[in-house]
Amino acid sequence: MITKIMIMNSKINIKYSKNYEKFLFLDNNRTLNPGHVQTMIESIRTMGVIRPVVCIETDVISGKKERYITDGQHMFTGLVAEGLEIPYIVLNVEDEIDVVVKMAKMNNSSKSWTLTNYVNAFKPYLPDYQKLFKMRNLYNIEPLMLAAICTRGTSAVVTGSQLIKSGKFKITNSECQEMAKAFNDFFLKIGRADRWVKHQFLQVFMRAWGTYNHEEALANLDKHIKTIKAMSDTGAAEAFISKNIFKLTK
Repeated sequence: MITKIMIMNSKINIKYSKNYEKFLFLDNNRTLNPGHVQTMIESIRTMGVIRPVVCIETDVISGKKERYITDGQHMFTGLVAEGLEIPYIVLNVEDEIDVVVKMAKMNNSSKSWTLTNYVNAFKPYLPDYQKLFKMRNLYNIEPLMLAAICTRGTSAVVTGSQLIKSGKFKITNSECQEMAKAFNDFFLKIGRADRWVKHQFLQVFMRAWGTYNHEEALANLDKHIKTIKAMSDTGAAEAFISKNIFKLTK
């Protein structure tokens, strides 16, 4: 078994500690995967440690200065299991938003964060993300669609994604809960339709909101569900949905 710790980059300021209790996990980071921990243990035994655990030391989370792991949870857990020192570096952070941004950037180096990861990470600090998280759990509508509903369409596909990732997303639509519930009725029926057709359906739904008959539109969807599920052309889908589902004249 190799116990020597080898760090490839000697220019960074690496610290070492066996005081495991001083390292805390962030609740809004990814959940540990036991299989990945075992893979890390095997790697440590074969090659030693080739990179440090990345941490932040901040008081913005608990009110007192503590050390949190932002990248390397599996490495840390493997080192603890082997009874080895933890090689770690500390990043400076300014506030709660900076914590999440740095955590996302670190984790993106191995596997990109989804929008749901960002929502989960920001929700302890930002009420709008907490509301978005709750709606996501209630209706299983993807975050980008919920973002459009929560801003009444002002968050387009690109801008909505950027807003969620930046920590600047705000709910501006007072009817978002009611609209999300109504759209979910359609979403459940649409099922496995093309993703971009679903986005077109949402855009038409938001234009029709407040003027269409909900029960009648659901019945119209039942009549045309096979056609909609087979569609892949977003332009044709928008025209078809407008005319045949919501009976819009424009």
